[in-house]
Amino acid sequence: MIKSHNYALGLTWAIILFVIPLPMIQTLAVGLPAAYADEFQAIYFGAIAYAWMLVAIYLSTRPKWLDRLIGLPNMYLIHGMMSIAAVFLTYLHQSQTESMGWIKTTGDWAYWLLLGLLGYSLIFMAGWLSSRVKIVQLVKSWLAPLFKHEVSIWIHRLNLVATVLVFIHVILINYVVAIKPFMFWFYLYSGLTLVSYIWSKYQNWVRNSNASLTNNVAIADNVRELELQPSSKISALPGDYIFVSFPTIKGLSELHPFSLVNSPTDSSKLILAIRGDGDFTRSLDQVQPGTPAKVTGGYGRYQPFLNEHLGYQNMVIIAGGIGVVPLLSIIDSHPDDNIQLFYTAHRQSDLLYPEKLANWQKRPTFRLFQQVGRFQDAEVVRQLPKDWQVNTIFLFGGPSKMTRHWRRVLLRHGASSGQIYAEEFDW
Repeated sequence: MIKSHNYALGLTWAIILFVIPLPMIQTLAVGLPAAYADEFQAIYFGAIAYAWMLVAIYLSTRPKWLDRLIGLPNMYLIHGMMSIAAVFLTYLHQSQTESMGWIKTTGDWAYWLLLGLLGYSLIFMAGWLSSRVKIVQLVKSWLAPLFKHEVSIWIHRLNLVATVLVFIHVILINYVVAIKPFMFWFYLYSGLTLVSYIWSKYQNWVRNSNASLTNNVAIADNVRELELQPSSKISALPGDYIFVSFPTIKGLSELHPFSLVNSPTDSSKLILAIRGDGDFTRSLDQVQPGTPAKVTGGYGRYQPFLNEHLGYQNMVIIAGGIGVVPLLSIIDSHPDDNIQLFYTAHRQSDLLYPEKLANWQKRPTFRLFQQVGRFQDAEVVRQLPKDWQVNTIFLFGGPSKMTRHWRRVLLRHGASSGQIYAEEFDW
């Protein structure tokens, strides 16, 4: 049966926005001394901001269970929105409360650090924003040579320093520490976040598979195919992406996400097709076969989305340029499904893997629509299967602008949001 809505994502938002801060708010409401009545609201704002900061840190650990439920792009979106909201509430808290000494100093340091990190992250690490606001994308492209991938990751980790400053700020406030039920939740949330963060780092260190680069070739203008041989099989599904680093090469030692071309369930090798968009990806042409690598994954919701809609009769894929890559492994691993692929690129040379597409066209269940330049809306709708509003699922891969356009087109023609899935690879 095809779902009509993504209830898991809505439930996740509700829990983060309301359920997690609630115990802290309730215990503060009961325990705050009446002498601070004028500051009650501002104190509540501070407690909510801290709870959301902890949520953002937990989401930064990329918990796999949540990735399979709502997808890593949605997790990063929530992470970004919670960080913005936390900074805003921190401003309200700071402007409406009075303090002195180290209480004020730690609070001010945390606020200004968070504000600076927010501005930086909105430019360099919030793809969901830069893909929608042109001026942000322009500023990002201007400054990108100064702030490389590894630098951005280390700057972003200063959020941990800001959170520690807030923790110290709270435990210095005597009348708050005296509220034992509040402090129980405060220490519990802080401890769980700390343990989950340390555990994720330990897991990454222990479970990251050692791998070796076995091939590195150019397959199109500014696109390279990398083949990796991991020392042990990784837990990945068709349509997934993995995080890869090359620890022995300067500038490539931090993990970076890339989509799989091949189905990891059918091969021990991992094949990646990568376009040179940033400093990390543009440096990959220097990596020689035999170079050791670290691999972790997989992540993604294309295959879990299909598993949740076992009643579908047709699969329609709309892809643009390099965005087709994760969907190639979906097509490869579903030879008996009725699949239509609408695939476009700006240039003929950007249409990847023509030999794969030609081979799949021998299947009676596969139809390819391929061209240079975008498809017309009416042309795509006309080619869709019969009764597609009730028996068809849609997978998108490509630029955010493209996926948002086709989502609007399908919804306007009677599709439900639950029939459509896209992973916007903008982070």
